[in-house]
Amino acid sequence: MRFRKIISCVVLCGFTVLCVQPPAFGGGASVDEDIMKEFREMKELLKKQNDRIEELEKRLMTQDSTIAEQKKSTEKRLNELSGEDISARLKRELGEMHGLPGGLDIGAGLTMVGQGAANANNPDATDGKKARFDGSYSADLEIGKDFDDFGRAFIHLEAGQGDTVESELSVFSNVNRDAGDSNAHLDITEAWYEHYLFDKQITITGGKIDATCYLDTNAFANDETAQFLGHIFRNSAVIDWPDDNGFGARMYLAPEFAKFVDVEMLYMNERGDWENLFDNPFIGGQFNFMPAKAFGYDEEMWEGNYRVLFWYNGAAHSKVKDPDVLKRGNAGFGFSMDQKITDVYGVFGRFGWANPTVNDLAYDWSFGGQMTGKYWNREDDVVAVAIGQVIPGKEYRDINEFHKAETHIEAYYSFQVNKYLTLSPDMQIIWDPNGGGINGIDKDAETVFVYGIRGQVSF
Repeated sequence: MRFRKIISCVVLCGFTVLCVQPPAFGGGASVDEDIMKEFREMKELLKKQNDRIEELEKRLMTQDSTIAEQKKSTEKRLNELSGEDISARLKRELGEMHGLPGGLDIGAGLTMVGQGAANANNPDATDGKKARFDGSYSADLEIGKDFDDFGRAFIHLEAGQGDTVESELSVFSNVNRDAGDSNAHLDITEAWYEHYLFDKQITITGGKIDATCYLDTNAFANDETAQFLGHIFRNSAVIDWPDDNGFGARMYLAPEFAKFVDVEMLYMNERGDWENLFDNPFIGGQFNFMPAKAFGYDEEMWEGNYRVLFWYNGAAHSKVKDPDVLKRGNAGFGFSMDQKITDVYGVFGRFGWANPTVNDLAYDWSFGGQMTGKYWNREDDVVAVAIGQVIPGKEYRDINEFHKAETHIEAYYSFQVNKYLTLSPDMQIIWDPNGGGINGIDKDAETVFVYGIRGQVSF
């Protein structure tokens, strides 16, 4: 703007000087008229150029303002989500979204996993070859839009292929939670709208939803694309989840008078097929206590969540001791906690129980911790380890010779190569897989060792 004005002044001054110079030859009046005519034409041309420049500058300012508003909206949404008890993966994916003109937020990710097993233990799938190394990938595209301060819409598209070594293992809880083989077909994983009431003290979500985003959540063990790969460390192994993401509604309560608690309530169609939406319900609830907010601690150093949850699956289930007899309904409860210990360390734990009359597995527990790479100048890196067990129920133990608790250990190192790429070597060990027996054969000595690497690209 300032440069344009300077140029205009210089040009106008130059023509003014020409106008006041005395004529050097006869016919001066005619020359003066020609100069004045050219001066007027040039002045008109400069005016048109100035108008055009001003128009372009206004457009640029509008675009800058739009980008700034989108950035502000995204930052505001992240600040709002920081206090909500949603899954670590959803929170991270929303954080990686980028604002686009038109008010859309968009983010994408690609996860590739390679896993090997030196002693795969499923004879029906290994063809006698115990040494395996297989791969899988999943691709995610998330699109969201905020509607001022009263609502948000979200769509999650996903495709994947391969299951690494999962099909070659016979275990209670498998090793690659990211595996979701859709034969490379693009599926709509989530599609929902949520509405805010009473200054966001109440959030109501409805549409195609994922129960694991709202129930049994955890800050350090709830994201298979960036944290633990093993199923047991992603969610409790005994929760009888719906068959698939499907029709559902969720209510989230965050009372202003008690900012240190929040409550999740969830209803879903258990079958996930959008048929008879209220005949086979999956119902869940979760109460969360946040001590850092309750006692005024620094949340950057001491943020923590302590959750109590329950669930009910209304579908018909076969009884463990008498499979020909169907019993409607299955229920259970659990605990999930995560706790920061300074800005470097964090610990988590889970416990789950399910009705042993209709569940082979009645209990599970897990415990683990992580630390960032701050002490070796790699603050975005994470090293983590966890241990857990899946335990058969009494009815299952009564009718099966092999009924030991299956024990898991997993460790990974998350190395951030750059802003967009993270590589994570991963190791898992499983003792007494499948309770110590595979197809009726004693396999006490067959401890399973799984090694692998995960690559995560987010943009």
